[in-house]
Amino acid sequence: MIKVAMIGAGSVVFSKNLTGDILGYPEFKNATIAYMDIDRERLEVGAALCRKVAKAVGAKPKIVATMNRREALAGADFVINMVQIGGFNSTLVDFEIPRKYGLNFTIADTTGPGGLFRALRTYPMLRGLCRDMEAVCPNAWLLNYSNPMSANMQTITRTSGIKAVGLCHSVQATFRELMSYVGEDPTQARFICAGINHMAFYLKLAKRNEDLYPRLFAAMKRPEVFKTNKTRFELMRRLGYFVTESSEHTAEYSAMFMPHGAELVRRYDVPIDEYLRRCDRSVTEFERIKRFARTNKPITVERSNEYGSTIIHSVTTGKPSVVYGNMPNRGAITNLPATAIAEVPTLVDRNGCQLTVVGELPPQLIGYIQPHVTQHELFIRAAMEGRRDHIYQACMFDPLTAATMPADKIVEMCDELIAGHREHLPDLDAKKSLVPTSGKRYRPPTAKQLRASWDATRETAGDDYIKDWWLLGPFKSPTPGKVNLAFAPIAEDRLLTGQWKAAGKWTRATANSRGMLSLKEALGQTAWAVAYGCAEITSVHARDCELRCGSDDGIKIWLNGKVVHQNEIGRAATADSDKVAIRLNAGVNRLLVKLDNYRNGWSFGVAIPKANF
Repeated sequence: MIKVAMIGAGSVVFSKNLTGDILGYPEFKNATIAYMDIDRERLEVGAALCRKVAKAVGAKPKIVATMNRREALAGADFVINMVQIGGFNSTLVDFEIPRKYGLNFTIADTTGPGGLFRALRTYPMLRGLCRDMEAVCPNAWLLNYSNPMSANMQTITRTSGIKAVGLCHSVQATFRELMSYVGEDPTQARFICAGINHMAFYLKLAKRNEDLYPRLFAAMKRPEVFKTNKTRFELMRRLGYFVTESSEHTAEYSAMFMPHGAELVRRYDVPIDEYLRRCDRSVTEFERIKRFARTNKPITVERSNEYGSTIIHSVTTGKPSVVYGNMPNRGAITNLPATAIAEVPTLVDRNGCQLTVVGELPPQLIGYIQPHVTQHELFIRAAMEGRRDHIYQACMFDPLTAATMPADKIVEMCDELIAGHREHLPDLDAKKSLVPTSGKRYRPPTAKQLRASWDATRETAGDDYIKDWWLLGPFKSPTPGKVNLAFAPIAEDRLLTGQWKAAGKWTRATANSRGMLSLKEALGQTAWAVAYGCAEITSVHARDCELRCGSDDGIKIWLNGKVVHQNEIGRAATADSDKVAIRLNAGVNRLLVKLDNYRNGWSFGVAIPKANF
């Protein structure tokens, strides 16, 4: 029976999902799964969740939880890496130091200074992991889920002989999203996608012999479709192809959006600091999960869209499958360097993972991708050779950074980032060059300083969001696997009157500092359900303004008894996803929100700007 080692299993939701996927195969009901993390509390919570998963799917695996990496790896057939080095404080360094130089990010985990320094601080751990694998499980496959994907795969493939593939869910998840725009069942359509991780493009979208791209371009013209993915649709408008990774990621991969001022950022709904807000939410979510893990309550298990378990099954049983993997290019994309990490269709069988040959990418896509490939090459040479100058050069070739600041400031920023991350980095001064440093010395920022900087930014950003709500629900859909905003479990006209509190048992809830309210935490996790939220806003005078909201999943909003917004969509909650013009009355205004949930978490937030007078 196989053994799977999960390194970084303190990523409790991810390790839980992967465990459910693996144990969902009958062949693996008695597998050995070793969970490893350096954080004992997170490790114990993750292992407890996975025991619940095993019970829910009727499996009897051998579960091992250890803080000793070699113990977890010993004899493993598959190793799954999901480690993030440095935690939230390192992420704050990635955001707050560049912010001083006028450089802002949305996610900062893939490219540019944020992705570069995340890769640099991951490099020593990944090298150590590969050396341990070579010693105690040399024939195992390493499945890497940690970002930045391409840079981390450079570390694995350039410093070891370990068999490895990088995995992401953006290709398969985005394809389903695209099919929803054109009204097609994704199981009846097909596609070919190629590029590099987070910057792969759908070269073909088809159903039988019909090219679906003309229909996608037509769908983009509908405002309700365009607003769900503004930066990606704008990129498609200019390049002719749709990209895999989300709009919040895509916004920082080029110089098309963020360097051109606040008006353009607002026009394309670019969520500055989005990843920091997610980190804040994850702290709250972990506390909820920790409480749940200690109970006897059963867990709901649904197969995720991750490729990891599919690869394990195909390699073990020989039943072939096709996934999208990240591996050294070596001719798969003929106009990218052989050493680039390509993301293309990947055949999996007993022989492992093998990239298929896609051929040439259109030149405009190569133009978009190539600066990032150059950054990845400079990263791995900087880490392996100890070249500080390659760090400067990697940032100089980042389109967003180069469009924001001159070269001398890029060098200063990099020197300050090196000081801020010093405890995690490889030696970057082993090999000298004629390229000068900034000549300045920097002290690493303290955790307190970083937190104070982020809190100041966050509090300003969240001022407009409504914090206090009354909630009613959840109401389970009578149709399993289906729900939408048309489902009305109660007489909604009663909720629109002044006697709304008499319509059911309402509970009080408070949104987080960013203005987002987790219904999963407030009302419990309920799939295929709806709930209502009510709030009252006082305005000293009647005024026109813009309401902004985000939701997971669909949202409908009434203001003073009239529908002002509706968006039936399956999505993760992002602040300011939707915007609508409204008019407030003088005095008390009543806002009613209806939210539906497909699966997993559900949340919403509503912002109404304060009067400017």
